[in-house]
Order: sequence, then C-alpha cells, then structure tokens
Amino acid sequence: MYICICNGITEEMLETAAKQSHSEREILNRLGVGNSCGICVIDAIEKLNQKNLAKQNNNEKKS
Repeated sequence: MYICICNGITEEMLETAAKQSHSEREILNRLGVGNSCGICVIDAIEKLNQKNLAKQNNNEKKS
C-alpha cells in the first residue's frame, strides 16, 4: 500500500526505514515523505505510531 503517491513511498519502505532509524523525523526525511504535497505526513506518522505501539505491546508480553 502506498503511503505517499507523489514520491512512490510504500508502507513496506516506511517499515524498513523505521527499523534503521531512531526518530519519526529522521524516517520521514530519509524517505522524502511530505516533500511534495504533504498530505501523506499524517498517515505516515500514524503508521509509525501503530508499529511502535505493537512493538511495545510485544515487549511487555515478553517481560
């Protein structure tokens, strides 16, 4: 699924960048999310937050 149509950024690309980066800003800058029309920024941040919540829940279950 595309996150950013303008730059052809997919959800998979976002997930891969999230594994290699530390902050939302770094991930968005690295991929160029929001560099064109900017509509995708909110969706990208929501996806990143959902992934972070899922990671936290998995870590809590393991503890």
